[in-house]
Amino acid sequence: MKTQTLSPDLRALLADPETQQSLATTSNPEVLQAPGGRSYPIVRGIPRLLPGHDEAQGQTQDCFAFKWEKTDTYDSPETKKMALDWYLKKYGFESAGAWTSFYDSRKYILDIGCGSGFSASLWLDSPLWKGKAMYVGTDISTAVDVGLQRLGHLPNVQFVQGDALRLPYGDGAFDTIFSEGVLHHTPSTAAAIAEGARVLAKGGQFHFYVYKKKAPLREFADDHVRDELANLSNEEAWEAMRALTELGKALAGLKQTLVLPRDIKVLGLKEGTFDLQRFFYNNIGKVFWNDTMTFEENVHINFDWYRPAYAHRQTPEQVSAWCAEANLDVQRMEVDDSGITVIATKR
Repeated sequence: MKTQTLSPDLRALLADPETQQSLATTSNPEVLQAPGGRSYPIVRGIPRLLPGHDEAQGQTQDCFAFKWEKTDTYDSPETKKMALDWYLKKYGFESAGAWTSFYDSRKYILDIGCGSGFSASLWLDSPLWKGKAMYVGTDISTAVDVGLQRLGHLPNVQFVQGDALRLPYGDGAFDTIFSEGVLHHTPSTAAAIAEGARVLAKGGQFHFYVYKKKAPLREFADDHVRDELANLSNEEAWEAMRALTELGKALAGLKQTLVLPRDIKVLGLKEGTFDLQRFFYNNIGKVFWNDTMTFEENVHINFDWYRPAYAHRQTPEQVSAWCAEANLDVQRMEVDDSGITVIATKR
């Protein structure tokens, strides 16, 4: 496996996740020493700065390590194109080149919950990325090892294993933070936003996406399916998602439309004309299907939603309030059927 060379710039940004105090090197180059006697290992050049966490967070850590190791279920050109088109729309960049150029114009970029670096790779793995900025991918799981294998060849790219609720960096260490679909997978979305804001410099930008609260039937079904998967192994949960994905495929194959002549307020449904599969997906249960992707790639999307123990959904009003409490001014908020995308600036 590839080994990372720990950048001096990154080394200077690292801090004890428990106290935010500086870390000292020891006679052992594979150990970082914190005040008070705590020490943290460096494995394959990646600092592993993980404090303790609860059982549910451990389950989330484990399932994301499992998911991101299955690179054949998300790394195809079709999946990347689908994701890129969606990300450009919701973050408001006119092109992939403009997205890359923006990030490379920054100084220090933190990717909270980077996984294997898939989302960041859509702007990072580009000929326009020159490494003027330093990218630091941070994840609670060993997906950082997969990220290193996939993106470690790029200039000024580093990985750290750390917890989104206790980030192993000092206050104001980064001028830019990116976190795509992660903060809701922590014990508290509000606390994760606040912790991201802590390590963001004044005037810095925080780009993130979180799940939106949905119609009542969908909320009920989501919680029910998640509970059904709770006691399964990751392999068993993946298999369960195959059956659910088949339902999504069957609904999409009908190519039927549904017309609601008026709002049904008691069910949170809006009037309009809808594709049947998308109506079911948005309002009854997440049965994702996209014809341009392979079957297993579709399974990956459904697993990503249903498997983690923590998967909070929130309203735009809640997200706005949490940002304000964290001294973040919201510059852009894009709300779609699935979630809430925010660009905010630290006051």
